[in-house]
Amino acid sequence: MAASMELKLDRSAFVSALHKAQGVVDKKSTVSVLSHVLLRADAEGTVRLTGTDFDVILDAEVPAEVLSGGSACVNGKSLFDVVKNAGDSAVHLNVLDNHWVEVTAGRSRFKLAGIPSDDFPEISRPAEVEWLTFDAAILKDCVEKTAFSVSDDETRMNLNGVFFKVDKGTDSGGDDSDKLARVQMVSTDGHRLSKVEVETEAEGYKGGSFEAIVHKKGIGELKRLLDANVESVDVGFGKGVVLFRSGGTTFTVRQIEDTYPDYQRVIPPSAPVKIQVDRKRMIEAVRRIAILTSSKTYIIKVELSPGQMAFTSSNPDYGEGRDEFDVEYDGEGLVIGFNYQYLLEVLNVLRGEHAVMEFTDEYGASVVTSPAEPGALFVVMPMRI
Repeated sequence: MAASMELKLDRSAFVSALHKAQGVVDKKSTVSVLSHVLLRADAEGTVRLTGTDFDVILDAEVPAEVLSGGSACVNGKSLFDVVKNAGDSAVHLNVLDNHWVEVTAGRSRFKLAGIPSDDFPEISRPAEVEWLTFDAAILKDCVEKTAFSVSDDETRMNLNGVFFKVDKGTDSGGDDSDKLARVQMVSTDGHRLSKVEVETEAEGYKGGSFEAIVHKKGIGELKRLLDANVESVDVGFGKGVVLFRSGGTTFTVRQIEDTYPDYQRVIPPSAPVKIQVDRKRMIEAVRRIAILTSSKTYIIKVELSPGQMAFTSSNPDYGEGRDEFDVEYDGEGLVIGFNYQYLLEVLNVLRGEHAVMEFTDEYGASVVTSPAEPGALFVVMPMRI
């Protein structure tokens, strides 16, 4: 394809597509072409933007007035920064003979270094994909409740992503019963576990089971897609990949080819102590006590006594603190240590007014749920104090 491409684009639409590419283009890669995006235009009024780091592929279609078809390959961050800060609503893009790209907006003009489009890696896409369409708000809630507890330990690759499973929901007996799918997302780093399960209608779902481990970067790009205030998202399952598509933008995410651990074994079947607390009041208590917590351990203590729950911390360098409030509890005293960040992350993704905390003893895993969200469950391991 000739490198004489010339386009006129709406700046806001172009910025939106380039913004989605920022999480995909690999700015630190030793392969410099991976920091670039590929632009291809034909005469049909659309320019296709592609970026990849080999784990995630972004394909975005942007409306454009195509004055001359062709292609360009330019640094993704530089192009985004220039277009984002352009002072006009329209952007004129012209590819020069040396593969550089000239960007004009109003009275501003930039020339960005480019490389031959043929240097951009060949992108292989799955031939067969099963597509399901979900309400974006439901997927967004599932992602927010699981993304924070993905492991960073590269020696356990199967924990470096969110386990995503779709299977048949409860048969409602109505016309839409075949569309009712059960969506599960699970993540764990060995110290805490997040699990959310919801039944929802899914266009295109005909039964069967689909699952994938979507690695952390892929989940981050899915969040970026969902943050664009879209109403629905198409999810595609192909060989070795899972795809997310909405509004002309598609992310193709490489699956982690491994078996996810049996997470059900980590969830305590029952706990002798169950306390319902005001969620916002508990967040306030944790934040206050965290002020005097060691920056190395992040440990705070949860103290239970009849009618009362207290959070305490003690640090020889800074001092000590205590925050208490009333709860319905008439059992024996119990003191448990927690990483306060783990507690806050769980409490912040719950939506309900109350949270329920279940304790076994000072050594056993604790469970956090909410009466308002029966499909969400979190497990937090204690810390030695």
